[in-house]
Amino acid sequence: MGIILLLIVCNIFGTVHPFIMKQILEVDLQANDIQMVLLKLVIAYVLVHIGYAFFKNARNIKVNQIMAKVLKDIRTSVFEKVLHFKMKTFEKYSSAQIYTRLTNDVNELFNLFFSVLNVVVNNIVYLIFIVIMMFFANVSLAWIGFAMVLLIAISTMKFTNILGKIRRKFLRERDFLNKEFSEIYNKNKLTYLYHIQKKNMEKANYFFRRELKFRKEYIFVHHFTYWVLIVLEAVGIYCVLYYALNINTSISVGTIYLVLFFIKECRGPLNEICDQMEEIQNATVSYQRIKELLKEGAGEDIEKGEEVEVIKGDIEFQNVCMKYNQEMVLKNVSFIIKEGSKVTIAGRTGAGKSTLVNVFMKLYDIQSGKILIGNKDIYKLATKSLRNNISYISQNPYIFADTVRNNIRLGNESITDEEILKLIQKMGADSLLAKLPEGLDTKIKAKEMSYGELQILAFIRAILHQANIYIFDEPTSNIDLKTEKMIQSIIDHIAKTSTVIIIAHRKSTIASSDKIIYLKDGQVDAIINKRD
Repeated sequence: MGIILLLIVCNIFGTVHPFIMKQILEVDLQANDIQMVLLKLVIAYVLVHIGYAFFKNARNIKVNQIMAKVLKDIRTSVFEKVLHFKMKTFEKYSSAQIYTRLTNDVNELFNLFFSVLNVVVNNIVYLIFIVIMMFFANVSLAWIGFAMVLLIAISTMKFTNILGKIRRKFLRERDFLNKEFSEIYNKNKLTYLYHIQKKNMEKANYFFRRELKFRKEYIFVHHFTYWVLIVLEAVGIYCVLYYALNINTSISVGTIYLVLFFIKECRGPLNEICDQMEEIQNATVSYQRIKELLKEGAGEDIEKGEEVEVIKGDIEFQNVCMKYNQEMVLKNVSFIIKEGSKVTIAGRTGAGKSTLVNVFMKLYDIQSGKILIGNKDIYKLATKSLRNNISYISQNPYIFADTVRNNIRLGNESITDEEILKLIQKMGADSLLAKLPEGLDTKIKAKEMSYGELQILAFIRAILHQANIYIFDEPTSNIDLKTEKMIQSIIDHIAKTSTVIIIAHRKSTIASSDKIIYLKDGQVDAIINKRD
């Protein structure tokens, strides 16, 4: 309501000052108090401009404040929605798509609201006031002025539509160029090795010529539009002057000035409105994409279910089936992992090893069967309780662009610096500590650390978060022999007090396990008990 009021007041001030100029033009120069009359009119003119500037600034501040809050609320809603997505929903969108919706699309939506409120609505209201003021000045001249305003508006929208089509063609061409140039750049080694610089240059020049063609077309229409509008405006001015000087000569100079001023004034708001049409169309697409994201099904509720602080016992899969899209990935999988044992899940790529672990951590739902821990169905337990008892280390360690300390703690302030340093020394990873110039306050730059060092940090994090069940997904697949031996030693140490599940290919990992479960095509192919 406040913005609407400011909008109206601002436009009243914007259309009143020409009336003061009209009074100045119509002042009786023979009057005795002419100096006082002119002084009052000049003061009024200045005050109106000051008032206009004040209310315009107040309107802009209010609009910006509201839009900033809208931007924050939308981004918060989208981010919160994404954080509670189920894993299946994450696979529906790429990380780039989600990131684009959180940043570019939300900004486009902000521009939509900002443009509509601060530009389109304001200018429409201003044009309405202009037309009203013309009729207030003189009805006959107002009809001529209104006809010219309408003609200029139709012409402006028509040319804007043509420019929009050319711009869209140009943007499509630019996307295509970016793709082609990216391919040339990414394959620069082939360019040098096979001496195809000339061929690539010819290809690039062809693209440049096409781009130039679109730019010339846009420039021509843009400047042609300007001259057409100038001519229409001149025709409107001529019609007003012809009527006032030849048909109705009783119309005052001030009234003629007033109508001419409003005719010239209308072109600016019309141009601004039409300029925003393309932006509004782009923002509408962004709105649809954000709406699609927010309409996704119910997210993951990690609090729902029975809360249990400590989850222990044998892990049992009973005829577990899991379907991804329409394909059955796990087929009647059954086995038992004894509490405190070290078990390896092996099999070829695509056999279902990672899927098995994902359903155990409730990242995916199963279609049938049961998964039990200590005779408790995990789907009756709160997901938060289950995951609080599991430490997971992936094949590719998840490391954030933050300090070593924060990467290890992950928000758990109960983990002390002494515990971190003691574990690093116990693991024999002193060389890692020596590479940290600021100790635990060192900000991690993944490019400056080896894969093995990043994996060690992930292990330290998993151990210090103290779980009853540890899951290692190919923990030694991409590291050197020395680091592998260190990690194998750590896993053996963990296995003394916790249940350890390892997804692995390497014989060294498989050989030290208590049980090996071989998967093939989503089914248990063989189970080898090495230590009963």
